[in-house]
Amino acid sequence: MIIPALLVPGLCIGLTHTPISSLYNNALALAGWGAVMLVPGWRLSAFAGVLTAIAVAVLAVIAVTDGFHVLLVVIAAVVVCAWGWLAGTRWRELRVTPAIHAVSLGLLLAALLSVAIALAQYFTPTLADGTWIAKPTTPGRAFGNLRQPNHLASLMLLGLCVLPLVASEARRRWAWAAMAALTLGVALSSSRTGMLGLVGLALWAAVDRGLPGWARRLFWAAPVVAVGWWLGLWAWGEVGGTAYFGEARLESGGDISSSRFAIWSNTLALIGAHPWTGVGWGNFNAAWTFTPFPDRPVAFFDHSHNLVLQLMVELGVPAALALLGGLAWVLWRARGALSLPGEAGLAARAALMMLAVLGWHSLLEYPLWYAYFLLPAAFALGLFVGLGAPPRPSASAPAPAWTRWLLPVAGGLMVAGSLHAMVDYQRVVQIFTPSGEAGRASLAERIRIGQGSHWFAVHADYAAVTTAPRPSEVFERFERPLRHLIDARLMIAYAKALHERGEDDRALYVVHRLREFRHRLGRDFLAVCEQPDPPHFPCGPQPQGLTWRDLAQP
Repeated sequence: MIIPALLVPGLCIGLTHTPISSLYNNALALAGWGAVMLVPGWRLSAFAGVLTAIAVAVLAVIAVTDGFHVLLVVIAAVVVCAWGWLAGTRWRELRVTPAIHAVSLGLLLAALLSVAIALAQYFTPTLADGTWIAKPTTPGRAFGNLRQPNHLASLMLLGLCVLPLVASEARRRWAWAAMAALTLGVALSSSRTGMLGLVGLALWAAVDRGLPGWARRLFWAAPVVAVGWWLGLWAWGEVGGTAYFGEARLESGGDISSSRFAIWSNTLALIGAHPWTGVGWGNFNAAWTFTPFPDRPVAFFDHSHNLVLQLMVELGVPAALALLGGLAWVLWRARGALSLPGEAGLAARAALMMLAVLGWHSLLEYPLWYAYFLLPAAFALGLFVGLGAPPRPSASAPAPAWTRWLLPVAGGLMVAGSLHAMVDYQRVVQIFTPSGEAGRASLAERIRIGQGSHWFAVHADYAAVTTAPRPSEVFERFERPLRHLIDARLMIAYAKALHERGEDDRALYVVHRLREFRHRLGRDFLAVCEQPDPPHFPCGPQPQGLTWRDLAQP
């Protein structure tokens, strides 16, 4: 039970501090997966060890030199993928790999615990203290401790994916009970993505005759049971209980096009303007924010909400197609894993279904940008490819001794890095929610301390530029926030700073992009333009000849 206990906290902890609501979930997910790999004895082959080491080294150099700390999470995913691959290739030697069952059990336990959390959020929201149970924000809708309804639904689906592997013929009864609980979690989330995911798993069971008969029937029944829960929650609202959010969504039409279709349309326009090399990795938010889009959605997006479009807009169409084509080729080459007998075949199916669930979710949002989903996906990919690899010759040369320690050392670094990140994060927490002795310092002092953070200084810079009386005096601090997430407050401060520096063309360009968001802060800032004789800034005409690249860097 050690491995399941390590994986559950990242998916179930309710503690949060501004400005990153999911920081502790992601950090504990990294620490949990790292701790799992601390178990010695996982010796990679020489080729796999060298390949993993090279991939880690290259990504680390890019992350450090370019400041893309998010790539350090990708490094962790590469390591977890290698561990999953190793577990898959050694299945034949060990018959039943305890680690695979333990990981599957950890995901299932996290999903079931999240159902209990969702029930508390839905029926007894006063129990939500913000530490053990996240405080609900929408009556009649639960989101677990991941704080997003679609994330809760995807966690339920992952639990369903591993259910046939964790259960057995002798445990069918509790497997059906677990299915009922997991579908209740989907219903409590009111997630359309989750409901369609249940239908997808049922269709999978209809065509995959390699699944045990009881598991196929379980997947077929899941959408029906979910509809039953949906009707029950609706009936509860009709007799005086909490009104079900799913009903309100249906009555309002639940228009998906209100935001997603708009951001997809804008993304396609950016792809058309930069088809070959894209706007650059991590530049989507700046490119989209500072490109004229009169029909843009009013929310501030740092992702296109579609993995395929995201790769195309940031890397270019050729690179995106190469990556996706390479992934498809790897999965196709490993398809033999589905023909393996017994539990090996079940493990392969569980892994591929997990990838399908997160892949489907990635067409509508960006779950893989969260470590608590990225790392299970990496493990599932490695496991499936490992199970589909040809058996190793018995006479093959033994792997070098150093490969035995590669994964445990990487796991230890993941644990240490995660713990350091959580401690380092407290520097910026004090800026937004001051408490204790550190919180008694002035805002300027708290910002100065936050700017010394190794991982999260961007939030301190954001506070510095948006609270400065004259933003131009801290102009150099705009660089990191402009690469993170641009919102109305930052755009107003940026426009003021440019105006104070005499760069009115750039300032007015920012103001006209701000108008397109139709945000309350923007309307207040532009109220001066309703005067009989409005000033040139911020009320002048839009300058010509500028592009997003002229504004992405201060």
